[in-house]
Amino acid sequence: MGKVSLLVNPQAGRGKAVTVAEEVQRLLGELNTECELLIPEDRNEVEKELEKSLNSGIERLVAIGGDGLIHQAVNILAGSDTTLGIIPVGTGNDFARSLRLYSGELFERTEKALSPAVKVDLIKCDSHFVATSVICGFPADVNLRANQLRFPKGSSSYTLATLMELPLMSPSSYELKLDGESFFIEAAAVVVANSSYFGGGMKICPDADPSDGLLDVCVIGNVGKFDLLRSFLKVRTGDHIDHPKVSIFKASEIELKGSGIVRGDGEQVGDLPMKFAVEKSILNVAGGNSGAPGRG
Repeated sequence: MGKVSLLVNPQAGRGKAVTVAEEVQRLLGELNTECELLIPEDRNEVEKELEKSLNSGIERLVAIGGDGLIHQAVNILAGSDTTLGIIPVGTGNDFARSLRLYSGELFERTEKALSPAVKVDLIKCDSHFVATSVICGFPADVNLRANQLRFPKGSSSYTLATLMELPLMSPSSYELKLDGESFFIEAAAVVVANSSYFGGGMKICPDADPSDGLLDVCVIGNVGKFDLLRSFLKVRTGDHIDHPKVSIFKASEIELKGSGIVRGDGEQVGDLPMKFAVEKSILNVAGGNSGAPGRG
């Protein structure tokens, strides 16, 4: 194997990502794999390091962090021959979870990061690529609030943010176009998903598969605050899709007109209106095991 770059978000895992990266570097040494450790100081430095690695012809880049770091990585690596390895140390880790890269001890995760690559799809929204899902409405407000919280960390931050945002929630009017067919909806949430999970392990689209060439769309309709809370409590297992006001669609091209912020992979990607399209087999991910997890 050629040289490997380890790209680290030093803030991930409550600051533990650097320690994890140093251990991964040691493990790679035991596996006779040469690597360099990249620890950018800020987001702009992350992009510079990614561009530098790509231009140097690096064969494999291992991201040690969460979905935010993955988001930056896929926006540089999409369409290239470089393989992305993932060692999840973030708050949500939803992309790693969807590709079965979240379980196991560090040695096992390191081995997966060196494994042969599978090709996966991404969401293209305007000029951005998104790996997990694009969220609009109530979950976008929750995600933004969760990112602003200093405590607690992990999935608990999404639970607290949900409770904080719930009193402010009101459904919005949208025009949704799926592969050319338009209809108007009143919805508390619209999620366009490439993979099953969002919000730190919640199965918003249980049947979403990042290698099937389609995007899943979850529409949570005009529900009251208490009903919305009950639905979100069921998202952990995917049982929310049984609610009469929850609809799931599949499409390759989607357009959403309305107002509000749009977030993807936990990052701000713009404002509505916006178009979304699946970019098939555009990213190489080491050790990925695609396929929808289903409910449960």
